[in-house]
Amino acid sequence: MREALKMAGYAGGVLLVFGLLSFALSGSFDLWTAVHVAAGGALVLAAGAANLAGVKSTVSRRGTRERFQAVLGSATFAAILVAANVLAARYPKTWDATEQKIHTLGDKTLAVLKGIAAPVELIAFSPPADRSRPALEELLKRYAAASPKVTYRFVDPETDPQIATQLGVSRQGTLAARSGAETAATSGGATGVIEEGDVTSLLLKVTRPGAKRVYVLDGHGEPAIDDNGNPGGWGGVARALAEDNLETRPLLLATAAGVPDDATAVLVAGAKKPLLAHELDALRAYLARGGRVLLLLDPGTGAELAPLLSDYRLIADDTMIVDQQEIPFLGARLGLDPLVEDFPPHPITRAFHERIVLSQARSLTIGVDGGVAGVTTQPLARTRPESWGETGWRDALKTGRVAQDDADRPGPLVVAATATAKIASAEGSEARLVVFGDSDWTANGNLGAFFNRDLLVDVVRWLLGSEDLIVGPPKQMRASRLDMTVADQRNLFRFGVLLLPEVLLIGGLLAWRRRKSL
Repeated sequence: MREALKMAGYAGGVLLVFGLLSFALSGSFDLWTAVHVAAGGALVLAAGAANLAGVKSTVSRRGTRERFQAVLGSATFAAILVAANVLAARYPKTWDATEQKIHTLGDKTLAVLKGIAAPVELIAFSPPADRSRPALEELLKRYAAASPKVTYRFVDPETDPQIATQLGVSRQGTLAARSGAETAATSGGATGVIEEGDVTSLLLKVTRPGAKRVYVLDGHGEPAIDDNGNPGGWGGVARALAEDNLETRPLLLATAAGVPDDATAVLVAGAKKPLLAHELDALRAYLARGGRVLLLLDPGTGAELAPLLSDYRLIADDTMIVDQQEIPFLGARLGLDPLVEDFPPHPITRAFHERIVLSQARSLTIGVDGGVAGVTTQPLARTRPESWGETGWRDALKTGRVAQDDADRPGPLVVAATATAKIASAEGSEARLVVFGDSDWTANGNLGAFFNRDLLVDVVRWLLGSEDLIVGPPKQMRASRLDMTVADQRNLFRFGVLLLPEVLLIGGLLAWRRRKSL
């Protein structure tokens, strides 16, 4: 009988331990857990009560106390480990050891997350067997860790079709975002892979609802915003602006009464034919009421825009910039593709420390007098000191020869400038104008060169007043190498294969010898 009770006590201890483990791991005190804890506790108490004298005798022994102290220490250590794991799971912390921090959310994403006011739920429609799911889940974890207002979950559209129907999702591999009544979804880019830019764009759509409308002037030979295949098209610009939840629309101002009231900005890019007087008046009136305009003026064009530029103390010079030091890199083209890397302090370039490349650009002159009331004009980009503004550029293009003379303008030259003017009739409102002496740098064939795309997007962000999104170019993945000499390789081999095992072996022998001598 006594032996049976002893075995019952052991069995009760096992049931009690596993019941407590079940509660610790699942977090719920269900029937299974309750039965284990109750039955285990009852068996342990019954076995202890039946052999109370034996329990007292065992507890009073020295060996029992030592074993109890060892068990208590082990239990305490285990409890510390469990607590540390629970804290690590609840408050995860990671370190990105890559040189370019490619496993860390970009500055633009962090700026968007910082501005989120209402909770956002990200819903990924992906079955458990989807191979792309682990990478997407890792990405969404970073968003959730960076902002307590962002949560995510995965849904199998086959088992939960009602959720897909609510959000208008019709296929797997789609990521949806929901914030209040606002919803949006994406399936990634052309490759179908959802990346950080796609997720951030979703957050912008649901947290800053109502896509801002940017109008692109049409009817004068400008590049088309729906032209993605032609190197001279502007489809790349439209796609880049769409990532900021901006909608681009063509504007035939010649037949319109004026700039539409819903226009947040008007872009004039490389017009080949002169604007009509009506169009010029409409643009000036739009700026006068606090409008935002970007002018990209190629050499020899835009003479009719002189009055508008004069309102903001700007002159488009009749020159073409020459920088012959760039010929070894860009080909023998008279040096007409200058690299620009001098950007004076400005909100647009506060986080921009890169370079852009232009193609047949003209210089600008910033005046000091005149213009509308309260106008402030600043240089945005300048060429290198070795460049110059060629006044005889038409003949140079015909002959293929160019040389600097006294009639030319010496560098550095302003190739981009900004102007602002306070609007007296609307407190807190101001007109914003950005002028570049080139439009080719934004075309499909050149937008991806150097950091042209990033600067253009930052220019539009400043025009629209979205300065919080101006955070510099995104991170670029770059191969990292560790160049080792033969001596370095030999030293690494000696340390890892010879020295480290030697130290461990000698230390073990010394410890064994010391224990034996005690």
